[in-house]
Amino acid sequence: MNKNEWKDNGSCRDYDTNLFFDKYEENESLRPAIDKLCAECPLARQCFAVAVSQKEWGVWGGIYVENGKISREFNKHRSKADWANTWSYLTTDTKED
Repeated sequence: MNKNEWKDNGSCRDYDTNLFFDKYEENESLRPAIDKLCAECPLARQCFAVAVSQKEWGVWGGIYVENGKISREFNKHRSKADWANTWSYLTTDTKED
């Protein structure tokens, strides 16, 4: 498998990639919809892990990162409840056997 092939199964695969970078930065009213898309993605955990390990920037796994670190500026729209839900889907294995 190509190292980036996992992205082909992401919920974002058919969206303009600028939604997760420049447009996310520029349009605060767009952020909750992008966050929701990522929260429902089966690859969110892997996506966020790639962002941190490869020091990426933009929205990865539903969190805006800059150089692999969580950006306070571009995540300030989130409530404490939003953060709790985000950490839950990023850190809890929800697979049912």
